[in-house]
Amino acid sequence: MGKNADAYEFQEKNSKIDSHWAYEGKFLKVRHDVIHTPHHPVKTWDIVVTLGAVAIIPIDPQGHIILVEQWRRALERITLELPAGMLDPGESPATCAQRELQEETGYKAGSLQPFGGCFSSPGSMAEYIHLYLGQDLTESPLHADDTDVIDVRAVSLTEAKKMIENGQICDAKTIVGILRYANL
Repeated sequence: MGKNADAYEFQEKNSKIDSHWAYEGKFLKVRHDVIHTPHHPVKTWDIVVTLGAVAIIPIDPQGHIILVEQWRRALERITLELPAGMLDPGESPATCAQRELQEETGYKAGSLQPFGGCFSSPGSMAEYIHLYLGQDLTESPLHADDTDVIDVRAVSLTEAKKMIENGQICDAKTIVGILRYANL
């Protein structure tokens, strides 16, 4: 790493940090940190902490990517995304990926392979999203809350890349997953 990042890491790791949970909800917590560094003003951070999440790049027998279209309250708009979801306590990422794929698309993957991952927003969140490539899909729906308000769309890789370029696909995990798949 660079000398500035290394120096700041050393300084912060050797500073007094006061932490407490400012909020604890069903899916996430918010940790409030107060950092007392020598010779610098006190800094405060609010960090969102989750158990992690998964996103699946499901490929149908025709080679299309299966996406889900759904209303997102936080954005107040409909998005087009890879099927995804948050880990339950004690749940493995692979188990979560298969469950979310079945709940959101009605398909089960005969082959589910780890495909890297990414941090969703490292400046304010401690959340890692595990990516999986799902192939050999068979119908196997699981019902869950809100699955009846999700639309499923199959698009070619070319279409998906165009949707990224024109802003139709604007979700970071979906962009990362599709572009990683495109580089196979």
